[in-house]
Amino acid sequence: MTFEHRIVVSLQEIKAIVFECNDCKSRSAIVPEKLDSIPKKCPNGHPWEPNTGLQYSGWMFNALTKSIKTLRDPLYESVGFKIFLEFEEPKP
Repeated sequence: MTFEHRIVVSLQEIKAIVFECNDCKSRSAIVPEKLDSIPKKCPNGHPWEPNTGLQYSGWMFNALTKSIKTLRDPLYESVGFKIFLEFEEPKP
């Protein structure tokens, strides 16, 4: 018999959005209500400007964070569905 464990999280359960620097691995955690845009740099000063070469790459990152912030508003509880994110349980 096989068992799968999954973690299902609603947008309301998100405590913070965490950004980790690719260079120094330092992290910034920001509660969704306070996040208006992606931080420009890490706590140690490394630049975080999205530079994927795509015309709208920076916009996509900001759209994601703003969407999370907006959809947590109680106004959106009146729609006919809820959004959940599903993750596999971390492996030990």
